Amino acid sequence: MDPSLREIIAHAVTEARKGGLDAVAQRAAAVTLLAAMIPSLDGGTVQLIVDQLYPFIADLGAAA
Repeated sequence: MDPSLREIIAHAVTEARKGGLDAVAQRAAAVTLLAAMIPSLDGGTVQLIVDQLYPFIADLGAAA
């Protein structure tokens, strides 16, 4: 089964946090991974998806 958009972004953010990266770098990692996993999406769409989902994922990570 393919991972969801949320799962892809959460994985990228989690790995970036483990590496000690800040929020800007976490978002960049999420954009890069999402673009690599779903190459049919254009850059603007990938950025929009990450911009919309990152706050929820960041909040979940802070609560964990």
